[in-house]
Amino acid sequence: MKSRPIIVVCSLLALVSARSSEAQTTKPQHLKVAVSTTEPHNLPLWVAKEKKLFDKYGLDVELVFVSGGTTVAQMLAAGEIQIASAAPAALTGLIAGGEKIVMFLGLSNTSPFALVAQPTIKKAADLKGKRLGTARFGGSSHVSALIAMEHLGLDPKRDNITILQTGLDPERVAALEQKGLDAAMLQRLATKLMVGKGYTPLLDLYQSKIPYQNNALAAKKDFVTGRPGIGENFTRAVVEAYGYIFNKEYKQAVKEVVAKTLKLRSVDDAEDFYLEALEGLDKKPYPTLEGTRTVIKYVAQQNPKVASLKVEEMIDASWLRHLESEGFFDKVYGGK
Repeated sequence: MKSRPIIVVCSLLALVSARSSEAQTTKPQHLKVAVSTTEPHNLPLWVAKEKKLFDKYGLDVELVFVSGGTTVAQMLAAGEIQIASAAPAALTGLIAGGEKIVMFLGLSNTSPFALVAQPTIKKAADLKGKRLGTARFGGSSHVSALIAMEHLGLDPKRDNITILQTGLDPERVAALEQKGLDAAMLQRLATKLMVGKGYTPLLDLYQSKIPYQNNALAAKKDFVTGRPGIGENFTRAVVEAYGYIFNKEYKQAVKEVVAKTLKLRSVDDAEDFYLEALEGLDKKPYPTLEGTRTVIKYVAQQNPKVASLKVEEMIDASWLRHLESEGFFDKVYGGK
């Protein structure tokens, strides 16, 4: 009879030990995340990965580079990835077609594109009858081209402007230099390079501050509702990466992440990229209603079904709102 308590205690200890061992061996949640550009707005994802912030929140995040925002959006719809860093312009057609996709964090809340033309083209009217290069139709650079032309008083059909799919920035730069294009939509680093060579910047959409949701983190609605803890932890890690990027004490470390990711010759070569990230990232990265409305307006010109979309149903910022309500932003930025 005396041995019974000892047996009970030993059994309890064994149970506690087993549960502790099980907790220690629990595997991190695997998430596959696709990005389509090596632009500064994706820097928080790279920092979260390199500085093991995803690991901190129990996540095993696999970042996959895929050329073209349209392809990334299609991968999300097909369930090949759980989260996409994608252009909303590429998401709208899928959502209008019945896909249940929402944006939960705004990585780039204004267009980073500029309309850059050959040195011989000095004003907007000179683009009439010319060739303009973008990436894929329906993507962010294409929609930015439509915005730019309307802003400049141009109409592609009326003014016989041919829009061509010519790949990402490096391909567009090469096409300009080889005179295969008369103008192209270029992001900010490529714009700086070409303007330095004498090419003409006809319109900088970033400086014009035209409301435009350029890039966002998106997921299927059933991921947002069915795996809220995982999604919130992912968002927490990304926001913490924002805090790391904006902390000037970590400038060198952030530049090292940039240099490693982009395979630059030296860390010093990452300076312009780093400065562009500081300028372009929002400390509270909520997707914007007004910017998303702009996307819908221009995509609907190509796909009328998109016109019926309701912006409020395309955005779910509940994870960000929860983090803000608990003071996480203040914690990350040190109250600044």
